[in-house]
Amino acid sequence: MTRTPRRWPGRLANVACSRRALRHAHKPAAPCKGVYVLQVRARPQPSRSKPLRPKRVDSRTRTAYHEAGHAVLSAALVDKPQLVSIRPQEETLGRVRARRFARPSSLVQVFLAGFAVEHILTGRRSRDLDKQVRFAIVARDDKALREAFAGFEDRDGDRAVLTILRMGIHEDDDEILREVDRLYEITLESLRTVWPAVQAVAKALLEREELERDGLDAAIGGVDIYLPVFEIQERHGLFPRGTASGRTSRG
Repeated sequence: MTRTPRRWPGRLANVACSRRALRHAHKPAAPCKGVYVLQVRARPQPSRSKPLRPKRVDSRTRTAYHEAGHAVLSAALVDKPQLVSIRPQEETLGRVRARRFARPSSLVQVFLAGFAVEHILTGRRSRDLDKQVRFAIVARDDKALREAFAGFEDRDGDRAVLTILRMGIHEDDDEILREVDRLYEITLESLRTVWPAVQAVAKALLEREELERDGLDAAIGGVDIYLPVFEIQERHGLFPRGTASGRTSRG
């Protein structure tokens, strides 16, 4: 009888020699001399169910990406902003100055774009967005609450809810939440398709702090931010069919 070298993985087990033993393999059989089978233990596979940890991002970088999301989606759906800034002013870390005359669904997406970009960047939806949305829903029927928190309507989540209310969706809290979530998912999808433009604008903001229209154009460069976003809007029924095909790459 020979011995198995220690470098071999697993262990050796005897194989039954009789046909009867083979038919009843679950029963122990008489050992046979010189006949062996190698049993190799499978290596445990790493669990894939464990969620990934959110990526840590410093405040200045987060603000740059947040404002870049507003700027890029506003340029694609509404109008190119006159100014994008991450220079702190009063109680704000950043701001985008642009007109707000457009389809309500487009405006809601522009308001949600900052939080959506943070979601893509960090891997987690912002809790601040959910807090703002729920506050705006409660405050719509509470005049005293609105007066106590004057200026709340300047926050992105509140603006999104107020715009949805102007769309005629205001009877049921759950219906408002569903519409916010629906447009938020479309916003995420749109921004993922133009992510190189968002990154370029965020990088330019980190270098220069403020961008006017010409600077925003230069940062976006040759990235087409129109056709991919318009195709997504069409697919979700927010734009009429054929809108994307009639839009040039530079608007």
